[in-house]
Amino acid sequence: MAGGADGDLPASCWRCVECRGALVADPTGLDCLGCGRRYPVVGGIPLLVRNPGGYLRAQRAALAAAVREARDAMARLGRAEPHVDLPEVTLARHRDVLDVEARQAELLLELLAPADASSQEPACLAAERLGWSIDTLMPYLVRDWTGTAELRTASGLIGAALHLAFPDPRGRSVAYAGCGAGGLLAHVPRGFARAVGFDLALPIVAAARHLLDGAALKLPLPRTLNADGQVTLRGEAPGLPVQLVAMDALETAFPDGSIDGAVTMFLTDILPDPCALAREVHRVLKDGGAWINYGPSGNDLRALWRFDAAEGVAFFAANGFAVEYVEARRGTNLDTSAVCPPVSFRSPICYLTVARKAGQARPARARPAPPAAALREIVPVHFPGARLIHRLEATDGGIAFRHERAPGRAEEWTVGVRAARMLSLVDGKRTVGEIAHRLHRQDPAQPIEELIAGFERFFGQGLLGWRAE
Repeated sequence: MAGGADGDLPASCWRCVECRGALVADPTGLDCLGCGRRYPVVGGIPLLVRNPGGYLRAQRAALAAAVREARDAMARLGRAEPHVDLPEVTLARHRDVLDVEARQAELLLELLAPADASSQEPACLAAERLGWSIDTLMPYLVRDWTGTAELRTASGLIGAALHLAFPDPRGRSVAYAGCGAGGLLAHVPRGFARAVGFDLALPIVAAARHLLDGAALKLPLPRTLNADGQVTLRGEAPGLPVQLVAMDALETAFPDGSIDGAVTMFLTDILPDPCALAREVHRVLKDGGAWINYGPSGNDLRALWRFDAAEGVAFFAANGFAVEYVEARRGTNLDTSAVCPPVSFRSPICYLTVARKAGQARPARARPAPPAAALREIVPVHFPGARLIHRLEATDGGIAFRHERAPGRAEEWTVGVRAARMLSLVDGKRTVGEIAHRLHRQDPAQPIEELIAGFERFFGQGLLGWRAE
């Protein structure tokens, strides 16, 4: 299917993530009938996130920074410590690796065609969740589109589970949350009426859109891993129309009870809050809809969440699902050795679970919100491990902010320079009002009310905690 403004799904299939109003489509995007918010389409992919303009700018900025940093690192090779004593063969490897990093990012930038994606809130105070980094997801792109045994095994298991859950798939819809490189979507079992894949990593989703349209991509690879220095990713059009969307699995644009089946693979084990995922899956599934989950339990016995057979069943049951089937399989994770012989990979025990929506979802634990009337007197505090990763040349959209609200499960946002300045002044002692007045006196001056509204947004997004003075 060719990626269009609304693909093969009418706009009525979507709701505004801000006000839940209905969306209407035009050739370049979707508009909310309730609040007027616009969701642009980039490369055939609707950006169904709260701040699509800031999100798109941040995605592009991250790719541009990857290109710039790789090129800068190449220029420094051999000029200073620790490179001066390296043999030429080692320097050649470093040049090749850095050149490949830059060319991979440039390839993905080309897939993000220009679009009208003006931000609907101040970019300087925006914090965008962008999904996994490109270097993390690049091996999945190779795995999904080079005919690996791992992808064939996973798609076969999930296809069989879908058949178990829906013996007659006619008229049924299935959504693949956190679809990543999208390889599973090329193997959606025939008979389903529609399929949707979504992920927050827009550049990788754009590559998946290109490949699902049947086109090929020549992906540069380091010669240390692949003697040819590149691999051709073979596009494969699926047996039914598939739409790809940029969307957060914890906050989707699906209407309530609109999807028959949900598929997640290697997702519950890495999200900071798997219960939030369970609530969202429960919300969007129809009564009796099925959730199919495939993934490892993990080797850390001290982890807060462990999705083996026993704890996995308890997790689903506690969140409004009745488990119908569980199967344990040992499988590889990121085995791309067929095209990259030197790579290593893991071989964990993975659990395939088919769970049916039954009963009520566990309600979200209420996160106390600071009273608006007393916002100036609130003392913002950081969660454990909070840190800003600040590139010296960064412009708005180029700084990473990380913390671990849940131990061992890092959360990351991309923030602008002014937002980073606000976050850097949070010390657990100053109030919102004190920080706002301090920033107001700096150059460039910023309205105090705008700064206070920025803190209110950060509290709501979970970037900061708070306490009364």
